[in-house]
Amino acid sequence: MAISSSHRTLRAASWLVIASTSLLGISTTALGQGAEPEPLPQPGTVLEAGRYSSSVVGPTIEFRADESWLAGPAPDGPIFMLARRDEPGTYLSVTRFDGDAYLDSCDPSSLTSVEATVPRLAEIIAGNPYLNPGPVSSVEVDGYTGLQLDVATPFYSECDQELLVWALPMAKDPQFMQVADQQSRFVILDVAGDVIVIAIESFPGVPFGGLLEASMDLLDSMRIEPGEYVPAEPTEEATTPGASDTPAAAGSSSSPAPSGGADATA
Repeated sequence: MAISSSHRTLRAASWLVIASTSLLGISTTALGQGAEPEPLPQPGTVLEAGRYSSSVVGPTIEFRADESWLAGPAPDGPIFMLARRDEPGTYLSVTRFDGDAYLDSCDPSSLTSVEATVPRLAEIIAGNPYLNPGPVSSVEVDGYTGLQLDVATPFYSECDQELLVWALPMAKDPQFMQVADQQSRFVILDVAGDVIVIAIESFPGVPFGGLLEASMDLLDSMRIEPGEYVPAEPTEEATTPGASDTPAAAGSSSSPAPSGGADATA
């Protein structure tokens, strides 16, 4: 989902049908005033104003949402997603980074294990030669500190696929990626040693400003409780033999960086 995001939703044509149905008010979830946080409902459900929570990423993430949000696609893994009703093609996802990253965004075989820390993931994103990132800045959500950066993905000709960034600990479609002409903001938090990533993503041709403002309001409402994530049993090796963690960013060092790209700063 970007979302990507980054990532997962370009494959979800059926999701757009579900979301369109929900826009007609066919499926809603009611929350009483002062109610305890509710679990996220089925994908495509319009969220009534109230508090929701999810623990699929390990830590429990609680937040306040209103009727401008839909419950987004629900992949089978450590990720949950929300989508904007007023701007189809805009998403907020919450997931985790456990250290599996693509050292070359064009090469799926470049997946290797790196240090699973906030600075390392920020370095990978900020130094990717296929992305055009802004500066890295400090951020805090519910007392948990981390790093934040905005990314614009220019058109590229080197890859014939989406740009691979990192991999989620899940068996199906684990790649977190970006696509050409996409805009994203990554908020990367250290939650008691877990690297939790909030990705705010607008797909090509969709305005980013309204999504960004609404998403930051949602982040301000978040309450986070540390918790343990137990991944599913791996089905294949995620680490490429002979690959190693280097100071290089996610793209291959032989690929030219786009003009205006920022150096990794972590």
